[in-house]
Amino acid sequence: LFGCSAIKEARVQQDKSKKVMHEELADKCEFKPIKLASTKLSDLVAFAMTNRPAMVSAALAVKDARLQLKSIAADAPLASKTPWSALDANLSLGYSESSSAEHFKNFDSSTERGSASSSLSLDLLLYDFGRNDARQRSAAEKVIAAELELIQEGYKVFYEVASAYFTLMCNEALCEVASTNITQYATHLAQAEDRYEQGYAQKLDILRAKLDLARAQEGAVAASNDVDVAGANLVAYLGINAAQGKHYSVLGGCLGGLDRVMRGFNDSTGTVESVFADARINAPVLKIARARLRAASADVDYAIADLKPNISASLSLNLADPLWMWRWGLSGAQSLFTGWRKTTALERATLALKVSENQVASAELQLSRNLEVALAERDNAKEAEKTANESLIQARENLETVLSQYEVEEVSRIEFTDAVSS
Repeated sequence: LFGCSAIKEARVQQDKSKKVMHEELADKCEFKPIKLASTKLSDLVAFAMTNRPAMVSAALAVKDARLQLKSIAADAPLASKTPWSALDANLSLGYSESSSAEHFKNFDSSTERGSASSSLSLDLLLYDFGRNDARQRSAAEKVIAAELELIQEGYKVFYEVASAYFTLMCNEALCEVASTNITQYATHLAQAEDRYEQGYAQKLDILRAKLDLARAQEGAVAASNDVDVAGANLVAYLGINAAQGKHYSVLGGCLGGLDRVMRGFNDSTGTVESVFADARINAPVLKIARARLRAASADVDYAIADLKPNISASLSLNLADPLWMWRWGLSGAQSLFTGWRKTTALERATLALKVSENQVASAELQLSRNLEVALAERDNAKEAEKTANESLIQARENLETVLSQYEVEEVSRIEFTDAVSS
């Protein structure tokens, strides 16, 4: 009734925010290192959902929208779903003293006895011709939009974490290939040196083998850097800052730090038409646009209702020692002319409704394009994976053949190098 709990919560939040408010306390803030219990993709996404500031901000936006709805509901009239909120009670207490001036020449005054006063007033809004109902419907749709934006932000976090996760896996695999190439070219160099000592090879073969090994080492360095960069990106998408975990170390380090069971998702076979039909119903971006369209329609209803009068009642008890009295009454207020403010507000609300309707159409068009691109990328990826698997099988067979032929000098060093690279 007097806001005691709200005041307490506000003070607690102020104390928590002091470290952010004052820059001189920044150096004293301590960050505890973060250790992930699991590095499976599902657990990493769940961790990011909890720690990403964007998710926290979206959740706070939902809470703010709900409080806005609660605030509007508190202004509901008696003829509503919440008639108990139509009553406003106010209590006032006062004390006053008056002085009586003496003769002007004396510049003096005397104080008479003071008097106390108090009043208890009750104001009741009876009917507002649908103003509050329209505002509540608009605020309710904004709550829905905020909740859907939270869901959409969750999808965004999932996409970013998953993309960084698979990029890191890809770079780890390439890093392993680079390490294998170093081993292969080191063996090649040792063979070239042995053959040179036995008189079966030239000095140039050793130099070329050293050059191949140096290039392999250079490729390994680049691949290792790519792993570190991908790991740093994944850590950032998880919502972990540099003070809580240095780069990729929080995930277990380079090579083998990630769980390799969840490497992919279930295969999808839907067409553009079928996927778009589902997306029109389930996509948060369209749900948000439609919720805002409904909110705009409710705003039009409010602007229309605001052209109509208000009907209210009042009851008060006034005490001014030694007198007291009761007062009650009914009142109705209708604005006659407000400089076209209310009619202009109605026109703006109608225009906002048209804009929201157009935004729904734009969102559908953009969603359709995104789905077409995504499904095209999916189909291309399937074909690329099939081709890559076939090429890998052929490359392995070719490498085995070239290795056996290279040992007996039936193939050149260039063919050997190409086979290893393939």
